[in-house]
Amino acid sequence: MFFVTFHQTVSNVYAYDDNGNLLNPDHPNVLDKDGAELRDIYLAASSGYLYVVEGGKKTSKVHCYQGAGTSYKQLSDFISPKHANSIDHPFALAFDGQGNCYVSNQDTNVVAALSVSPDGQKGTPETVARYLTALYPAGTFLQGALVASAQNNLPNAPQTKGVQAVPKELGGLAVELDAKKNKVQNSVRDVAFYNLAYNGATLPLLFVADEPAGLVRVYDPGTGQLLRSSNPLTSPVHLLIAGSTLYVGAGSQVLSSPVPNPYDPQAPVWVFTPVALSPAPAGAVSGMAFDSQGNFHVAVRTKNLVVKYDANFQHGTNWISTPMPDNPEFLLYLSG
Repeated sequence: MFFVTFHQTVSNVYAYDDNGNLLNPDHPNVLDKDGAELRDIYLAASSGYLYVVEGGKKTSKVHCYQGAGTSYKQLSDFISPKHANSIDHPFALAFDGQGNCYVSNQDTNVVAALSVSPDGQKGTPETVARYLTALYPAGTFLQGALVASAQNNLPNAPQTKGVQAVPKELGGLAVELDAKKNKVQNSVRDVAFYNLAYNGATLPLLFVADEPAGLVRVYDPGTGQLLRSSNPLTSPVHLLIAGSTLYVGAGSQVLSSPVPNPYDPQAPVWVFTPVALSPAPAGAVSGMAFDSQGNFHVAVRTKNLVVKYDANFQHGTNWISTPMPDNPEFLLYLSG
């Protein structure tokens, strides 16, 4: 079964079976409350809680839900701007399984680190990353800032006035502004967490899609230090880690790379190469997911559809016989 979020007109999560059939078509809402601009979704294996990002300008929250099957009820607001001024137009989140959560925010253009409460229902901003405070001991940062923006004083985010900007070469995230509309046009996008086994140790990595810079970056989630950046890409937005492979949705392509080892001085240059999807997606891609049979699913946001490929990325077919009701954003596969 898949959960799907949508860009704008559908304000809830819908569930589809593995063959692309909408479940409960007469009452398809999975969540007991609608939201504005629902984005990333994450199901915690230990608690069964479903975390849903609501990116609407007037809400900007991450919610915690409890339930099963295709029915979930809200337990709490996991994090909101009231509890961390870095949370503004959130897009994606990642958990490390060790009590930490990382949230990307488009209007403040930062990745915030949160401590997860023991019951899993609340997030609290962590201390600003020590890499940032070491670079700028007198600098002011947004609450919980792990990765900072390369530009401050961002429109529609007054809390960024006077906040310390960090140059892109030092790990700051690029941003593009729409001068006519006086708003952030493009900024940070997806985040993904990975535990790397190296020399008998487990080294945590946080991957961040820096769309305006055309890069996927990897940071040390413990310190906030930039460890490495990918080769130049066109509009990287969505990330997916499956096994030891990192996939990125970039424009109308899906690219892949082995998860890099930024600690190995002999490691090759980090390069993403196109996945030979057949047929190629006929539009801008968004969410990606593998099902339990190894089939690869790619949401084509601009065409209101999801394309299903086999495990060799071949024989792509429209997963759903009719167009989806809105632009699909994120896909989450739930096994069992």
